[in-house]
Amino acid sequence: MGFLKNIFNRKKNVEEIKTSLDLLPTLIQKNFDAEIKYTELESAKLISEIKYSYEKSKKILLNIQEKEIEETQNNRFNKAALTSKKQIEIQLLKTLEKINPENIDSNINQIRAYSSKSHIIILNEINSFRKNIAYTSVYLKEEMKLLGNTLQEIINNLEKLNKLFNEKKHLFEFEKTKNLINEINDQKKEIDLMKKNNITYQKQTNEKNIFVKKLEEEIQENLKNEEYQIYIKLEKEKSEIAEEKQHLKTEISSMLSTIEKPLQRFNGLVKSGRWKISKDQEDLLNGFINNPLIAIKKDVSGTKFKEILGEVKKAIEDEKIELKEKEREKRLDALQELIAFDFFEKVFWKLNVIQKRQNEIESELKNNTYLIKINDLQKQISELIKENEIILDLQNTNKIKIEKILENITIQTKKVVENSEKIINKKIILAE
Repeated sequence: MGFLKNIFNRKKNVEEIKTSLDLLPTLIQKNFDAEIKYTELESAKLISEIKYSYEKSKKILLNIQEKEIEETQNNRFNKAALTSKKQIEIQLLKTLEKINPENIDSNINQIRAYSSKSHIIILNEINSFRKNIAYTSVYLKEEMKLLGNTLQEIINNLEKLNKLFNEKKHLFEFEKTKNLINEINDQKKEIDLMKKNNITYQKQTNEKNIFVKKLEEEIQENLKNEEYQIYIKLEKEKSEIAEEKQHLKTEISSMLSTIEKPLQRFNGLVKSGRWKISKDQEDLLNGFINNPLIAIKKDVSGTKFKEILGEVKKAIEDEKIELKEKEREKRLDALQELIAFDFFEKVFWKLNVIQKRQNEIESELKNNTYLIKINDLQKQISELIKENEIILDLQNTNKIKIEKILENITIQTKKVVENSEKIINKKIILAE
């Protein structure tokens, strides 16, 4: 039994065809040439008949518009019939306009779309005003009968077209398949262009990397130059002088901190008008409280500041600035020490020497040609690196796009093969 089952149930071998994606439409076309030609001729014939019936319907409708209804003794019925006639004239003209076939040519895709849409429109709309047709037919029986027959011819031919296209459905599936193949080929061209661009991008990146290396070597050569070594020494000296200046500032601030409390209170007396000093003295007092280094430049010997300190001392002694006994003695000693301090020699002169040397160093650094050259080379390198980063982003974007397109092509190619196998009933093997 098993032996007989294997013999009688043996599967029929399906014919295999090896072809490429580009040649597949031509291969399928050969199977369809006769069918396509028949479908084109038959659909063209039917659309011509529809056009004839369409023009005939319009003429009949115009004739109905010109006809007067012969009234009967039933006034109510007469009125309903007259209203129905007017409505049907408007409604049918609109319906005919919606299914106008005048611009339809012999293209089977266009005819197919027209027949499917028009068949639904004419059936739905005629059905919606069938009562008006019935009333009008009572008075204009022959005219309405002729119109009905002509419209039925249109409906019949639309149904024949729909039936034809339904039977030849595989032909239209083939059109979809061809469009899908064209889409795949367009995507392949897009991939080729992106790959070509990526090769160009890589070439540009390589050239820029070579140039960057060349610039880096040039920088290293300049770093060995004696003028650049002078720059290193100047930078070091600049840093040391800045530290020295900061140390001097700290030293002055430390000295002034010993009299900060009485100085602030004396400033309060001045601002409130309880102790009188000149406007210049008041400005200098504020300067020493807020920024001693700038204030010293306005009073290089410290004479004016010492006059202010004498006023502060007097205010303490006159008890205008209240302090505890121990603190009072301590602050008076600090004031006396500052009054005796040589501001010109120990502060201003040092500060002037530091500032002068700072200016000299800045000038020398500014005119250091090798430093300018190195900075320019480093700027060029930075710009090249940024350009390479932009190019890399473009490359990566293209790679991601290519991957997505390839995934889509794989899905579409599978669909093309499946559709084509159904159309020609053969196994299709695509060549790589």
